[in-house]
Amino acid sequence: MKPTINRLSVDLINKIAAGEVVQRPSSVVKELIENSIDAGASEVKLLVKDFGKTLIEISDNGVGMNQLDLELCSLKHTTSKINKSIDLYSLITKGFRGEAISSISSISKVIISSSNNNDGVRNTICIENGEIVKKFQESGLKGTTISVTNLFYNVPARRKFLKSDNVEIKHIISEFNRQSLCHPEVFFTLKHNGKDMFMLNKSNLKERILRLFTKNIDKKLVPVDEITDLASISGYVFKPEFLNKSRSMQFFFVNGRFIRNSYLNHSVFNAYEGLVNIENKPSYILFIRIPPDSLDVNVHPNKIEVKFENENSLYAILRSAVRHALGKFNIVPNIDFNNDINLSSGYFSKEISQPLIKIDTKFNPFESDESEIIQKSNDIKYHQEISSSSNELFNQEDFQNPSIYSSFNFLNKYIVTKTKSELLVIDIKRAYQRILYERILREMNNKTNVSQTLLFPISLSFDSVEYEVLIKLKETLEHLGFIFKKFSNKKIEILGIHPVLNHNDIDGFFKELIENDVLNYKDHSSSINDFLAKLISTSKSLNLTHLVNEKEQILLLNQLFACKESSFTPSMKKIFISIQSNDIKKRFI
Repeated sequence: MKPTINRLSVDLINKIAAGEVVQRPSSVVKELIENSIDAGASEVKLLVKDFGKTLIEISDNGVGMNQLDLELCSLKHTTSKINKSIDLYSLITKGFRGEAISSISSISKVIISSSNNNDGVRNTICIENGEIVKKFQESGLKGTTISVTNLFYNVPARRKFLKSDNVEIKHIISEFNRQSLCHPEVFFTLKHNGKDMFMLNKSNLKERILRLFTKNIDKKLVPVDEITDLASISGYVFKPEFLNKSRSMQFFFVNGRFIRNSYLNHSVFNAYEGLVNIENKPSYILFIRIPPDSLDVNVHPNKIEVKFENENSLYAILRSAVRHALGKFNIVPNIDFNNDINLSSGYFSKEISQPLIKIDTKFNPFESDESEIIQKSNDIKYHQEISSSSNELFNQEDFQNPSIYSSFNFLNKYIVTKTKSELLVIDIKRAYQRILYERILREMNNKTNVSQTLLFPISLSFDSVEYEVLIKLKETLEHLGFIFKKFSNKKIEILGIHPVLNHNDIDGFFKELIENDVLNYKDHSSSINDFLAKLISTSKSLNLTHLVNEKEQILLLNQLFACKESSFTPSMKKIFISIQSNDIKKRFI
């Protein structure tokens, strides 16, 4: 009888494991840099070609390997990091599974050259499909160089599902940033297609942050430094006024390892309670040190998910540390009545004279027309409401003779109105999205640049990859209403923006353009204008608030039902639901 359970081949086992360890080129970068750090390297050089698809090469000056170690390193579950199971409870290295090189070599062609001495000779092996196909020696000093070429060449399905070139290089840079942030004492370089992108000399943490994220970030940082018996916390958080809706500047490092943890992120967010709007996200670069035996990193092959023994206590310590840092640097306002300048200025030392009361005996309140007074009061209130609307969706002309709907606002999220035979419940946010989408698309197609001049110019800085994307979008952004004073040397100065955008979050809007791979719009939309209109209509940077009065509520309905498609958002989500009279009758049966 033939068994139905088969023993998988070593090659297939490696390819399956590679699916967890190596998801994209940046995964290779992560694993190889971590190996270099574990090897005690003080210099790590990263060379990338064709966004990591053709070549990823890591060179370091670490301890290196001898001939025997070199031949063993590509085998599955071979590692120099641990020897026995108890070592898992006191991990001090980034790697320990022994899967990285084995997984990488099963889906690419790998050349490893290494030496553990300075004799000037290196041993080199070539690996294909997980098998050593060639061995030789070459000249070289102590350290290791690993070249990974033709990634996913034998797994075409995986290569097919890689994202665009801009997205893949962005992930590589993100991984490079994480590793170099965690080790400012290490010299790092990154070169892509022969062009130097980063050259980071050994430094302290703050200097490394400035080198990675432009010098403008200096004014945004608040240092955090807290030591307890359970954990020590250090690093930086951002001042509340510089927070936005982006999560791009969120870095947690635990015992030298980058992690993601929504629970700890919530702790930092709670520390900003009362200081920021709820939609803004905390930004931080924080390092947590805890005893290795109170941490479990053996949760997932990518090692960015961890479990804490005292998670609740760590939550409280982290919140307290961030809150204390914000208060210490006067981010949280304090009032000291003993030292208030105004109270001690001597103004109250003078004798205060008794105020005089004057009465107009000829005033008659009944001489004015009461209806005129009420109308003036209503006009003032009406114009105040109109001017307080921050969404710039309605013009003054729109308020003249709008169509009248019987409606009311529900929970500041929905408008409920009626027709002859049904009730309509309209999602306000989605209605905005449809109206804005059609408006932006119409303006861009007709090249009617609607722009709002800023009182103060906005200056922004970007890294090399982000700037390359934006410079290709410059003309399109001008059609959108942006007025640029400067657009050079990775810096942009803005004099005007489209009125629907929030001037306090323009940086976040540009980040959204880059994160949504706008240059590859053909994968998602029929034209660049259509893609941008969709992106703007759902942007977190929109200058929208709740409807401030009934007239705006009615106008929103007018403009929605004047749209070419009023039932669905640009992303094909329902804008409203209808409740038929029969549905209501059934509820009373």
